Amino acid sequence: MAGPLHIRAARPDDAADLAALHVRAWRETYAEEVPEHVYARMEEDGPERWARRLEDPDASTTWVGTVRETGELGGFSRAEATGTGEVRPLLLSGLYVLARWYGQGLGQALLEHAIGDAPAYLWVAEGNERARRFYERNGFVLTGERRVEERFGGIADLRMVR
Repeated sequence: MAGPLHIRAARPDDAADLAALHVRAWRETYAEEVPEHVYARMEEDGPERWARRLEDPDASTTWVGTVRETGELGGFSRAEATGTGEVRPLLLSGLYVLARWYGQGLGQALLEHAIGDAPAYLWVAEGNERARRFYERNGFVLTGERRVEERFGGIADLRMVR
């Protein structure tokens, strides 16, 4: 990716920074839609959860977008192979970009690194119109499936596939 950002595979030593980025991106994206206790749990459990994820490279692939000059993380994407019987063989389980990097191509680069043009599915927050439009531009369509994530404060997610 040209410009001030660079995409690379996440490393185990990125766990704490990824956890902080994840919470910050959620706060920017969902604000008060998510109860404060959910953010507090993410802040407390996040570094260990990310460390476990990054220790097992066979379980998933995580990419980070870093600021070239400082190494600061600006976003991440994460994909996982799914089991037999899922709607697609690949799940885009996360793609978040900090607001200051919106419109710079970081989300597109992270998506391409995570899943390329492979058949995949994802869950997007029902009220996140910006993300839905982004995924639609990348060939994803809504399936009509909806789930409510009680552990995340009752956010409703919609499934998209391509």
